[in-house]
Amino acid sequence: RPPPAPGSTLVRGHLLSSTASASRESSTPVQRLFQTSQPRSLQTEQSYVQVEANDKSLIGRLVLKVGGYYSKESQLVRGSNSLLKMTLDHCEGSGVREALGLEDDFRTKHAFLCLHVWMVLRRLRNSGQDGKKVSQFFYDNFQHEVEMSVHREGVRVRVNKWLRQLEDIFFGAAKAYDGAIDQHAEDFADVLHRNLFRGEGDKGRSHALARYAIRELVSLSMTDTEAVLSGRVAFSSSTD
Repeated sequence: RPPPAPGSTLVRGHLLSSTASASRESSTPVQRLFQTSQPRSLQTEQSYVQVEANDKSLIGRLVLKVGGYYSKESQLVRGSNSLLKMTLDHCEGSGVREALGLEDDFRTKHAFLCLHVWMVLRRLRNSGQDGKKVSQFFYDNFQHEVEMSVHREGVRVRVNKWLRQLEDIFFGAAKAYDGAIDQHAEDFADVLHRNLFRGEGDKGRSHALARYAIRELVSLSMTDTEAVLSGRVAFSSSTD
């Protein structure tokens, strides 16, 4: 399935609506989160995932060249892998989710990851033909990661059903985010409140998340296209 051309919103089910883990409250009041930090290029000096050809000899380099290691396609694949690993690590370890007091359950983690995947795919839309290729590699690997996460949750029956529902969730969220940003069909913070906070609790957290997401969207737009395609990018973890 190709990346966004979105579909529906949320589905009910034990895997998606589990609230066993309490939300982690931030020590910083939500109204102060993401207020002062400004958008900036997210370019890094090196690719987030370093893949090096170990054989530096002339014959070794020739073998790598013949095998396609230096081909444009291989470079784009490595770039997409780097983008996804960066996105996964940021969503899991940046502290942003905890600062916002988001739930620590599967459903919320998946929704938070979907938000970041949407941001990356949105940037890749404006990156030409190479961007389309990276977008497809990135999205396919994202769906593979979702499948692995479902297995890690211990789901062993009707896995395909869960994967279809999770993909529908992603496409529905992406459509709603695009609508809020591009057509102002709905307030962005309201969409985030529904998708990540289940429409419950203090809306101040949703407004803080909207400030963060817009900062990162603008920062991605300021980032050199070649850096994005090669995976030389890292989301900002600043909560200022």
